Amino acid sequence: MYPEPPNTVQQELGYRDIVRIGQEYAVSSGYEVTEVAEAVQVRPNYWRVRFGLAPRGSGRLLDLEFDEAQRRVVGSTEVGGAAGRVTPGP
Repeated sequence: MYPEPPNTVQQELGYRDIVRIGQEYAVSSGYEVTEVAEAVQVRPNYWRVRFGLAPRGSGRLLDLEFDEAQRRVVGSTEVGGAAGRVTPGP
């Protein structure tokens, strides 16, 4: 399953930045990202990005909440596996 690409050039640039910054955040937080499962703009300047986590096929996911205006992750939730874990953003 691949995320739907954005419609406009501005959305495409925002999408790429969100995914890149989200991946950097996940890696710096100790996660091994295997794929971008979903990236959606839920309201202006606010995105939800879902990454699949290693090992591939484990069902573990990392949901990040991203404020595009501030260009930072504002919250994260690990889901799947035995239990979910919520971690506050920086």
